[in-house]
Amino acid sequence: MAPSTFARALVKRLSAILPDGYAARADGDTIHVHTPGGPGASTSVGHLDPAEAEADDYADAAWNVLSMAQDVVSESTADPWPAPAGADEVPEPGAGADGRVIRLWFGAEDAQVLRLPPITLEH
Repeated sequence: MAPSTFARALVKRLSAILPDGYAARADGDTIHVHTPGGPGASTSVGHLDPAEAEADDYADAAWNVLSMAQDVVSESTADPWPAPAGADEVPEPGAGADGRVIRLWFGAEDAQVLRLPPITLEH
């Protein structure tokens, strides 16, 4: 899967879960997360070479994107995100490869707080 296609797939999933006022945007292979007050942070998945990258490489890149988005929201709100109301701990981002399917979540893998739709890597 081309890095820009993967970036768009990640942005689609982030856009569905970000709190009101936050936005995710893909610019080529770069993913931007904006706070209600403006820019937040960006990261790129451009290092993924479709001819050489394994599914685990895509999962690692997805984990970095989830972590970046979590940092942007948590730091700007001073609340753990996407933690349930009243939680004291931040649920860690998670990503894993199951064949050509990249699974995405927050929380422990066996006790997920939030699960995002998987991404199936194109051939």
